[in-house]
Amino acid sequence: MAKVSKKQLGRRRRCAALVLLLLIALLIYGITRCVRTGASNQIEADVPLPASMDITASGSDTGRNHLGVLYSGSFPALETTADDPTDEMPMPTEPEQLPVRQCELAVTPVLQNPELPTGCEVTVLTMALQYAGYTIDKCALADKYLVQADPYTATFGEAFIGSPYDATAWGCYAPVIVETARSFLADQGSTEHVKNLTGCSLKTLLGEVANGTPIVTWATIGMTTHVEERYYWTTDEGKDAVFLINEHCVLLTGYDLDRNIVIVCDPLEGRIEYDLDRFAECYSLVYQQAVAIYETTAATGTAAE
Repeated sequence: MAKVSKKQLGRRRRCAALVLLLLIALLIYGITRCVRTGASNQIEADVPLPASMDITASGSDTGRNHLGVLYSGSFPALETTADDPTDEMPMPTEPEQLPVRQCELAVTPVLQNPELPTGCEVTVLTMALQYAGYTIDKCALADKYLVQADPYTATFGEAFIGSPYDATAWGCYAPVIVETARSFLADQGSTEHVKNLTGCSLKTLLGEVANGTPIVTWATIGMTTHVEERYYWTTDEGKDAVFLINEHCVLLTGYDLDRNIVIVCDPLEGRIEYDLDRFAECYSLVYQQAVAIYETTAATGTAAE
């Protein structure tokens, strides 16, 4: 056997040490990956998550970051948003052509923060009511009129789940804002008519804006197209509570067809312009939810022309 020199022996020892270090590094990486995978699986199963688990693409409406569980059924939350059979006012029809190529209603923006970190819907309703001539504060509207419920007791189409003052709360859908608006207006002895416009095309909504009515409209935070149906619980009545991750609410106040934009009062941003096509896509992703407050005539109780 050939004699191994001290120099060769040193090299072999260094090589063996490097191999050992590499094996240790691979072992640590494998253990870390398993832990992270297990944690990720646990996150998917936990209902709900804290707001710090942020999956939004942009924006900071933090309470809408609960993950829940991906829903595999047909989305149930909008079953209650069909036109109220007791509502005799007909749904508006889509105009063949908008009456003007650009318009903007003089709405004063109201920001939801810092008081209402998850209160975009009630803040937008506040703007609509103020435009209609009522003196009402967003917090007063939330405290006295917003339909609220605790988790597990209702769906998001029946109530605002949690509190809009809580950054870990969720939100609500069009029927809740319809009921909230009607309760407020009833206390004022008002003749205004609250109409659920869910299912109307964006062109129909723009036609209503052109006729002088701002529209409470659901879209997404920062116009992200990352929208997911997430299941959280089933109520005692057997209804699944499913929330649309990254849903948001804005007041549609104008448009410019020549620039291909819509103009909204966003409770996170103030007055802001969005690309019309992108806005239309986001509006569709959250199931074309919208609410209008129409001026009415006291004599007939019908919407004024």
